Amino acid sequence: MRHRISAILLAALLLSCSNGKTLTAIEAGNIAVTHIEKNDGATKVRAILEKSRAAVDSIKAPVIGTAAMELAVYPPESPLMNFAADALRTMAQQHSDTPIDIAITNKGGLRSTLPQGIITFGDVYNVFPFENTLALLTLNGNELLQLFAEIAKVGGEAISGARLTITPAGELLTATVNGKPVAAEREYRIATSDYLSQGNDKLYTLAKGRNKVIKSDITIRDLMIQHIAHLHSRGKAVEASTDGRITVK
Repeated sequence: MRHRISAILLAALLLSCSNGKTLTAIEAGNIAVTHIEKNDGATKVRAILEKSRAAVDSIKAPVIGTAAMELAVYPPESPLMNFAADALRTMAQQHSDTPIDIAITNKGGLRSTLPQGIITFGDVYNVFPFENTLALLTLNGNELLQLFAEIAKVGGEAISGARLTITPAGELLTATVNGKPVAAEREYRIATSDYLSQGNDKLYTLAKGRNKVIKSDITIRDLMIQHIAHLHSRGKAVEASTDGRITVK
């Protein structure tokens, strides 16, 4: 089969190059590629890739725990979303001088299901492939209600410590934190990712957070690995379910 690769052909060198030539024109065209050279260079590249694959596989293979069931992601809440948020809240507390009221992470950042049975480093990397790090910040009650309204508008996110009732159209109806109504002037401490703390994924209010601390050396993935390994050390498997923390009415 003939494959065609689009290429840009430079008609001259850049302006002020060392040889004194100047750029006079840029021309676009196609270069036909009809076969792949099988030579020593290709063999060497293949060997390098195989060596790298072996190294990566050795890192991904170790077992860190087990899961009692497959944990999937779906809105407005799911077992994996709830597990990730609860684990984030638990582990973030170890890095905070004040109690963590709420943990929030985005469902879009959970890129795979967590399989039933043995959990390896590779499984956790598949779910948490990004280098997002732990962020701690403070919002008052009014700001928190704005944040919950944003979560309702996107159809739900992974949350821990709060319960929301939303409409199918994405409107916030009710919200509580640890079983209590949101107090307008109270300060709430939130654990999330550095990515969301910048107001990304339409959670704009998180960017207003005060007393913000970014733990740039602590990835969300590392916290998940530590949490799963801790459960395993106590003979416990990963378990999670939906519990109505985000209800659509």
